[in-house]
Amino acid sequence: MTLPVVLINTFSIPKGTEEDFVNMWTEALEFIKNEPGFIDAKLHRSLDSGARFQFINVAHWESQEAWKAAFSKLALQEEIVKQLPFEQNPALYRVEVEY
Repeated sequence: MTLPVVLINTFSIPKGTEEDFVNMWTEALEFIKNEPGFIDAKLHRSLDSGARFQFINVAHWESQEAWKAAFSKLALQEEIVKQLPFEQNPALYRVEVEY
């Protein structure tokens, strides 16, 4: 049995590029949301303009395998990703405790 996973990805964005980033993220979501195993995603914006990570993406996937399959397609565009002007830190998690 495969367990759902949570993708948490933090983004450090150069000042003045926030709206460009939101537009880019929204466009990327149009591709990702049609991938098998995708459940949902939300992009959170910090209320502190000086925060290291201005944006945090929280997405739910049916399994680690589904996430890997979807993002292996993006890996084909690795040169594009290398040119993006921001730092990202994606990692998969599972719910450990729930209340």
